[in-house]
Amino acid sequence: MRGKTPLIGALRRAFPMLGLLMAGLGLCLLAACNVFTPLAADADKDLTYRGLILKGNEAINNEEYSDAVDYYDRAKILNPRGSEAYLFHAKALVSLYHIDYNTLNDEFNSRRGKDSATAKKGIPFIDSGTTLAKIDSTYYPVAQSVENLEHILRHQRDTVLIPGGWKLLPDGDTASDGKVSEGVARLDLGLLQTIKGMLGPLDLDGDNHVSDHCGRNICPSLSGPCMETALYKSMCKEGPVSEINEFENFKALTRSIDINNLDTKDVRARQFSSNPNDINSFLDKMQGPIASSSFNLDSVTGAMNTHKEDKLSGQLTEIVTNIADLSNFLSYMRFDDKLDNDFDDQDSSGKGTRMIWHDYNKDGGIHFDYDDDVNWKAYLDGFPNGEGVNIGHPLHRFLHPDLYVKFTDASWTVRKVAKDTSKNARKATMIKHCQDVAREMKPNNEKVDDVLITRLIAQTCSTTTSFLKSTVRPPARSDWLSGTFGIDEEEIDDRDNDYDGIKDEDARNAKGMDDDDDALLTIDMIGTMPAPMVWSDVPGHENKCPDIDIAIPMQAPPFQRQFCIGSLEHRIFLAQNGGVDSLKVYYSRFLGEGPSKNCLEDFDKLPQTYKDLVHLKSSNDDAVQDACQFKHIWIHGMPPRSEWTAGVLGLDEEIPDGVDNDGDGWIDEDVK
Repeated sequence: MRGKTPLIGALRRAFPMLGLLMAGLGLCLLAACNVFTPLAADADKDLTYRGLILKGNEAINNEEYSDAVDYYDRAKILNPRGSEAYLFHAKALVSLYHIDYNTLNDEFNSRRGKDSATAKKGIPFIDSGTTLAKIDSTYYPVAQSVENLEHILRHQRDTVLIPGGWKLLPDGDTASDGKVSEGVARLDLGLLQTIKGMLGPLDLDGDNHVSDHCGRNICPSLSGPCMETALYKSMCKEGPVSEINEFENFKALTRSIDINNLDTKDVRARQFSSNPNDINSFLDKMQGPIASSSFNLDSVTGAMNTHKEDKLSGQLTEIVTNIADLSNFLSYMRFDDKLDNDFDDQDSSGKGTRMIWHDYNKDGGIHFDYDDDVNWKAYLDGFPNGEGVNIGHPLHRFLHPDLYVKFTDASWTVRKVAKDTSKNARKATMIKHCQDVAREMKPNNEKVDDVLITRLIAQTCSTTTSFLKSTVRPPARSDWLSGTFGIDEEEIDDRDNDYDGIKDEDARNAKGMDDDDDALLTIDMIGTMPAPMVWSDVPGHENKCPDIDIAIPMQAPPFQRQFCIGSLEHRIFLAQNGGVDSLKVYYSRFLGEGPSKNCLEDFDKLPQTYKDLVHLKSSNDDAVQDACQFKHIWIHGMPPRSEWTAGVLGLDEEIPDGVDNDGDGWIDEDVK
């Protein structure tokens, strides 16, 4: 064996491929071999194009997959229009890296158990224990094989339209000799694209690898002026380690997903980037291949049924359903797309105006009417934060059914989303979340007892949506100030504000909004529009954050942000020099028990030199745990000698300056 194809990760010896189309299906169905089926050898040894193909076939049947990859590589160069070379090269790669149909099916099956107790968390092929080498050994052969198969299908002049607005564009010099049927290529391509769709966002530089040297295909030496170019920086924003960092963030982002019961309560979009504008490019890398996968698999399931391959067709149908659900689910998280793709807009035309609201009582939801609190006392006595008065909460739906759309109302049934009856449908997700919230309620008086909680779960949740009727308008004293309820940017504030079961929304921010919960607001401010914070870096304090006291010299890196209002570094400083007693003088606590998960994740992103100098090893250290029990919201009053000169802390427009000025771990604010 030549062994010219390098092994990327720790590989097991590839076993003989189990036929994807079963032994009886063979050539009769799709008129060609398949990536996952054995090939026959031939006596012709001439190293012409045909000879290279036959030598490769022989190597595959001898399980000499590295040699086979080499033969087919040479055949592709010799005859770029030869579709067999591209198909067989893909077969050799997936054999070399031990990927077959059973691998794919098992990955999905392990994550779609009948209940959450039996299903593995995470998306196929990646979980908390996955290594970089393992991912690369899965992604490389898949991505290269997808490239080969797309080359067979991309006709010189034709564009293939894929549902969902995606396109497969022509590439000009397609492998167009017609030796491989379109059905074969589509079946293989559909299966492999499911994997590429899951892992594609990790390949930042587009070289079909996930590695610890991002951008080597752009800057081979990974040094010098090349790495300062716009092209390199656009792909590898954090330098050579960009793909490693993306990989670790991606594991954290998806570790709690259950593809059998999709919701976003455990998905933290902040985890993969500090800039919300990165959300869409991340989703595009997943949704394009996933949509194409579903399209290609759908195109061959009919042929499967015709040839009595009902079992295989059924397995493919389950996979198609799963990836279609995942693609639809990802659409909910698209940033600033001006669409009501989560269907919670009161205006069914999708043209509703942006909702403006302020969380005055800091309970993470949208308080409907503060003047109505007195009538709720018997229900809310003993409830933490009184969240039952928030828009969409099960208790609010129960006590004010006149405000909400029911599942039987025309305003719900006319929407396309109402036609979806799958297990992860919008309606199913909303009902499940409502029931989960109700189950967490504890009986505390004669008004809130087991009977009421049972009624919420059995009746209210299954009959009433969390969406307000189009005729409902904001009360005089409400967190909701104006606009159409539902368009509120949950991806940025990282909470399911409206209790609809999905942390989604179109993430449209505007001057004067505080959906990211970083402004100092009080109930006394209801009826006013908080003034944006006014501040600027003064000479000698150019650290892009509002310093507390400009009379004190700014410290040298990595401590230049240690005395910035709201910064995690300042909260850590207080935790190490006075503890919780010092922290509570200046900052407000997070609601609930324990530290904020986002804050703990932000600590991981701080420079290692800083961590070493303050003697902190991880987010489990006491000082970090104490610091992260407090928000970045300054409550001590405007410091007399600070860079903050007017307005409300937090409303500061971070997108234009590209810096997390207020230390909340997210470059957000007035996204304009």
